[in-house]
Amino acid sequence: MLSAYAVFSISLAADQLSASLRVPKALVLVAIPVDFIGGAIGGVAIGYLADRAGRRAALYVAEAVFSVAVALASQLRGLAQLYAAWFFVGFGVNAQNGVSYPVVVELLRSSRGLVGGIMQGLYFIGFFLDALTFQLVPHWRTYFLVVGLVSLILTVALNSLVAETAARSYRGLGLRAFDRRLALLTAGLSAISVGAFMFTIPLLSVVPSFITSMGLSRSWVEPLSIVGFIGFIVAGWASDVAGRLKTALAFIAVSLASAAALVALARGYAGLAALSLMFFASGYFSFLGVWASETYPAELRATGTNVVFLVARVVGGFSTAIAAFIYPPSLRVGTALTGIIAGAIALAGAAAFYLAARPAPAARPLADALDEEPGLADDPPYVDPVSSLPVDVAAPRADVELVILG
Repeated sequence: MLSAYAVFSISLAADQLSASLRVPKALVLVAIPVDFIGGAIGGVAIGYLADRAGRRAALYVAEAVFSVAVALASQLRGLAQLYAAWFFVGFGVNAQNGVSYPVVVELLRSSRGLVGGIMQGLYFIGFFLDALTFQLVPHWRTYFLVVGLVSLILTVALNSLVAETAARSYRGLGLRAFDRRLALLTAGLSAISVGAFMFTIPLLSVVPSFITSMGLSRSWVEPLSIVGFIGFIVAGWASDVAGRLKTALAFIAVSLASAAALVALARGYAGLAALSLMFFASGYFSFLGVWASETYPAELRATGTNVVFLVARVVGGFSTAIAAFIYPPSLRVGTALTGIIAGAIALAGAAAFYLAARPAPAARPLADALDEEPGLADDPPYVDPVSSLPVDVAAPRADVELVILG
């Protein structure tokens, strides 16, 4: 929640920054892709630190970086300083997220999807708090200072309550478990993550800029944030019950339908309904961090999770620019078209993950095969890839029960 509070604070202050720095608003919003580039680098760097020095130490570093960066942004005097500040905001925010998921996986034996959904859904609550804070503190310098200080105080205080889950026995064991199959699973999850980022980031970044052109009050941004939060919780819970892959496919289908509807529904409450569905459908983002963390053995869990998000963070950062330029006459249509492209990428990733998750048939001894009559041999055993993966693929610590798809 506090990481979202920090990273999306720029969305509310963009108009004032544009006027104060005397630059077009489009140049101010370039800070968003810069933020995600920082996040891609920070996620892998701090994830590596978390696998070697421990989860809590990595969380302290990440939280200090993004909180201080937002607070310092209150003193910026030029566009270059804004980009530098938001690079470090992204560096810390995305690293914190990427380390938090392994903590959830290592602490919990069940309901991981629900907990991950609540955690990720707090992004919408953070965005909601941004809107409230900006109403109370409507000048951008004071606003950034308040957001930065509140984030620093609360994150450090709350992090002291987090248990260290990285056992010393597996810290620093390296990439020995990263084989071809795990690489294919990583590719599939990465594509799903790219789709999730491309779909969700424009909703949080540019909807406030075009919602009034639909004949709707900007005050609808807060209720839409709550709808998104509910979607994240529902998706996380459903992924625990029905499986990660099935839930992702269901929400991706709704995201495609709602994005297509937004292209056609230009104004009024019909357009608001399409937007609401898009916010709700973004819920498949909610359990991706947990899903990725479940895929990797403990010694490279934080690093692997952040590798999954590496490309997604960069592409997601540029999704606002894609939404703006894919259809210049209308930011609403551009956002919808970006959502459709995102859904197609996520579907391709889900298919790749499904294929990689199917275990190879068990090999039979040659002597047994020669002794059997044709057609009488038992079929080799398979594991249903939609409900579970073989233990050897997701084989972390013995005291943690891991189910990748179920």
